Amino acid sequence: MFSKMGLRNLKIMKILHTTDLHFNEDWLKFIKSIEPEYDLICITGDFLDGFHPKGLDFQIQTTTKWLKSFSKPVFACSGNHDIGLIWDEFWLDDIENVNSDNTIKEIDGVVFGCAPYVNPKFEMFKECDVLLSHLPPAKTAVSIESNGRDCGSIKLYDVLNKGIITPKYVLSGHIHNPMDTKFKLKDTIIYNPGCDKDSKKPKIITIDI
Repeated sequence: MFSKMGLRNLKIMKILHTTDLHFNEDWLKFIKSIEPEYDLICITGDFLDGFHPKGLDFQIQTTTKWLKSFSKPVFACSGNHDIGLIWDEFWLDDIENVNSDNTIKEIDGVVFGCAPYVNPKFEMFKECDVLLSHLPPAKTAVSIESNGRDCGSIKLYDVLNKGIITPKYVLSGHIHNPMDTKFKLKDTIIYNPGCDKDSKKPKIITIDI
């Protein structure tokens, strides 16, 4: 059993949060190049792209090699593109140095948890300070697209709103053009960097805790 700790008493940890990379190889290279600037890497799903011309097998092999190359701790959760169309929906779990779906791990006094895209049991992450979830909680500025459509998780919203889980941070993705990249729900700060496929660099949020 993990015990939540007062984050104010911990040393500063610099976290890179990115999401929805959709197998943009230039983005992968860029993230690797700035790894030395961070203490920890968090990626909230959609590593792969179901419509990429290089195919899913090649994407999995390349992404696996890329994730193995990190020397800093990596936390990652699955997204809909990572599991919905492929032959092995557990490929992310098989990468030894990556903390992936359903992992709960403490790093320097901060407890991280990774919720899977399919059938997440959010209650199991009640001791986590930082929760990764591809889907942000519904009814928040980070879950609502610029056209007004809400693509967030009602289940995640409910457990946060009812205080069933109380992470300090939720790191999310999925919505490429959210109304905002940051939203506070009760005592939880929720981030979604978004995704601009036409950009030369991935969207990144730096979090100091």
